[in-house]
Amino acid sequence: MVEQIIAPGSHANVEADDGFFFGVGTFETIAVSGRVPIFFDKHLARMGEALRFLGIKADAADLRALVLRACAELDPASEMALKLTVTERNRIVSFRQNPYVAPGAKCAFRCDFSDVRRCETSHFTYMKTLAYAENIVEKRYAQERGIDEPLFLNADGLIAEGAVSNIFAVFGGEVVTPPVTCGLLPGIMRQFVIEKMGAQEHPLTPVELLRADEIFVTNSLMGAMPVCSIGAAAFEPGPVSRRVRDAYGRLVMRMRAAGLEALSPTADSGFTQTCEERTKGEGAR
Repeated sequence: MVEQIIAPGSHANVEADDGFFFGVGTFETIAVSGRVPIFFDKHLARMGEALRFLGIKADAADLRALVLRACAELDPASEMALKLTVTERNRIVSFRQNPYVAPGAKCAFRCDFSDVRRCETSHFTYMKTLAYAENIVEKRYAQERGIDEPLFLNADGLIAEGAVSNIFAVFGGEVVTPPVTCGLLPGIMRQFVIEKMGAQEHPLTPVELLRADEIFVTNSLMGAMPVCSIGAAAFEPGPVSRRVRDAYGRLVMRMRAAGLEALSPTADSGFTQTCEERTKGEGAR
């Protein structure tokens, strides 16, 4: 079993298991502010569901302790992106600077529709597995064309998600996001916006999306990012995305003030059993 904490710029030694050869593994990307992993318990709970589906045995307490030990070594003023990667034989924590809080970071995204369609019938659409190349390659292709984030439709031509984000649209006073059944990863930040802003889940066509008063995308590193264009259609950053960013910023400050000590190694994350225990007598999902 390989268990590693990788500092920025260093290298990992991994055991070549099915995660290495076939992408049978899962990961979570977590914002770490002042040593504190934001939404830590929610990320661990989601990882637990993916591990259960993939049939990977991993002890929740061990994963939690590994992450907290890694965070404790960080500069208390740092703003980092932590990636926890788990396969059958590997447990790896790695860090990089959070690109969305760095000097000169973008304050709005240019988006466009991808030709790639999301498959709403695939289990893997709804979890963060190591079979993630499609998202990364599509984002790289988009960036070569000056696009910050490609947007995926599903097989029915409805809005699904961005390559690394969920999408929200504002119509008058109503905040709308596509339902998970449209074929998207149920993001941690997405759920935060639904709860804090009372966002409604409704299917959206591209035509309907382009009629929105305001559009923004979310993920755990950026929080909420206004969309300034989709193709040739231009949009202005609006008050809803500002309120989301403000609410997220207040949450981060509260968690920083509480400190890493508030995240006990034995706290209940919703992923308190080993995946082996949880899958006894259960099907794949």
